Amino acid sequence: MRRQIRVTRLLLWLPLLAFVAPGFASQAQTPRDSEEARDLKTFADRVQAYVKMQKNLEASLPPLKPTKDAAQIAEYQHALARKIADARRDARQGDIFTHEVTERFRKIIRKAFQGPEGRLARRTIQQDTPFKVIALRVNDVCPENIPLTTTPPTLLLKLPELPPELAYRFVGRDLTLKDIKAGLIVDLIPKAIP
Repeated sequence: MRRQIRVTRLLLWLPLLAFVAPGFASQAQTPRDSEEARDLKTFADRVQAYVKMQKNLEASLPPLKPTKDAAQIAEYQHALARKIADARRDARQGDIFTHEVTERFRKIIRKAFQGPEGRLARRTIQQDTPFKVIALRVNDVCPENIPLTTTPPTLLLKLPELPPELAYRFVGRDLTLKDIKAGLIVDLIPKAIP
């Protein structure tokens, strides 16, 4: 009998809990969480604006016909890179990786390199680290004579997802946002690896 009364009371409270619980959940979000969401949305919006610009500029070029000729492919890539660099002649470091976004990324990277997979991630990056330090700048074509290290999968899962036109690449300790089609450095975070 008592058990039946408890079950009945529980059933009476369930609709009320379903109504009230979402309110508590939204209050549980701390200001820090909302700031992080805002910062990452800013990053995503700037990435999307870049990709839109890149697509518009690429559409203004004569289309590249399917070819295996490396010279033709390189010529097309350089033409696209020139158009983008001209359109972004005032671009500066921090346009996409804003100060707040840079701090978020550094925190994510630092945590990833200190975690259990950190040793493997560091080894993956150090395999291809160039011996010579190179000064990277926004709108420069990624140097072909230095290895670009792909982002370790364990870290990639923790960073915001990018559209297929862009990729995260490490050059030494710097994290770059690379335009895959044009080969340009869109933005970078110097000394991102602790």
